[in-house]
Amino acid sequence: MLWWEVPPVPMSEVPVYDVGIVFSGISKGSKMPDDRVYFEGGADRITHTLQLYNEGKLKHIIVSGGLGFQQRSMSIAAERLKSFLTMAGVPDSVITVEPDAVNTYENAVKSAEILNRDFPEGKYLLITSAFHMKRSAMCLAKQGVQFDQFPAGYMTDRPTMNFDDLFIPRGGAISKWESLVKEWVGIVTYKVMGYI
Repeated sequence: MLWWEVPPVPMSEVPVYDVGIVFSGISKGSKMPDDRVYFEGGADRITHTLQLYNEGKLKHIIVSGGLGFQQRSMSIAAERLKSFLTMAGVPDSVITVEPDAVNTYENAVKSAEILNRDFPEGKYLLITSAFHMKRSAMCLAKQGVQFDQFPAGYMTDRPTMNFDDLFIPRGGAISKWESLVKEWVGIVTYKVMGYI
């Protein structure tokens, strides 16, 4: 996973972008009561987006993801992320919700449509989980969009040579392998489908 995840970008090196693009898939749509946002792994996608906005590095934010990322009727994933941002003080006028995408490919297609329509010739930053960045970036590039990458939601830490880290089995390693294999299968499938 250390080899696969795209390395982090220091905040100090991030310039100002017209639009930050966040792909959803990090919140739980079935958890009740529905008076708050419940996050799964990868919440850094949206918390780092908030930090980038607060530091003046994003002028506008697109959150993409629809009913394909939910388990409860009419709970749109992008709307959940927007509600988190607005609760944290981001003005409603700064956020565009793309409510229809049901997978990474559609995130890219529908986000590109918004960029071309509302923010032509802008400077764009794609924000998604580090393990998911390669497939996401390939999908968005296929739409002819030029952008920079801001990986978030790391599943790894710095490597160490500690005995425990090298030789003691960890249950969490299985879930990391599951995520990694899913991405590899996703890339192969998307290549076959012509999505990337």
